[in-house]
Amino acid sequence: MRSRSLIFIANIVFVLASCATQAPPPSQGVNRAPPASDAAVAARQFAATDNGAYLSATSLNLYRLLPSPPVAGSAQERAELDELLRIQASRTPAEVQRAREDATVSIFRFADALGNPPQFTRDNLPLTTALFARLEKDESLFMSTAKDAFGRPRPFLTEKRLVPVVAQPPSASYPSGHSTWAVASAIILADMVPERRVQIFARADEYARNREVGGVHYPSDVAAGHLAGTALAVELFNIPRFDADEIAAANELRQALGLPALIRH
Repeated sequence: MRSRSLIFIANIVFVLASCATQAPPPSQGVNRAPPASDAAVAARQFAATDNGAYLSATSLNLYRLLPSPPVAGSAQERAELDELLRIQASRTPAEVQRAREDATVSIFRFADALGNPPQFTRDNLPLTTALFARLEKDESLFMSTAKDAFGRPRPFLTEKRLVPVVAQPPSASYPSGHSTWAVASAIILADMVPERRVQIFARADEYARNREVGGVHYPSDVAAGHLAGTALAVELFNIPRFDADEIAAANELRQALGLPALIRH
């Protein structure tokens, strides 16, 4: 088992906490997202008691980990909405297309970070495909619970001048699930292919920011996703079964990329 330091997480918590205004706990219900249907609530409650691929529902509590989002109607929320309006006014057709493509949750969206190798496909990489599908299952295990707990409405519901260019999710806004998935995936992929670490993390940043370009997330949603994704990756790194699966997938991927086998230090 590999133990991973939590210092990086503590640093991100400090950064997020320094810029976030503390909101009341969920029980006070200030400007919350529209309530989910009874069927949706029941489905989420079932999911919260179910297990993921590697983790259980009690492995990670994002509501305890993350700072509260800016209070509805606060100056910080207004500043974030103005930033989204600025992005909307300046986004190019190419940026819009990129944001739409990045709405897809798939490790193969990281192809350009690896240099767009032709071998980087589902058919060629069944172990890699399966590993990141399991990661997505674990991410979804915690995300709905956290979104419901914070209950932040999407920015386009608060600022009517915002016109999203990607699908408008019905879930609450904070934290960003796409950003959480992208950061966790980047940490793991960079662990598998450290030769491309810089490019992989830069791609994760772009993928996460495209939720702002798309008009469906506040900047603080995305920042919280960075922390949540880091926490998720740390939890996975300390599970022997994940470690074994990651090494097998890493060597499959590295062989396809023409790289030597991965050796743990």
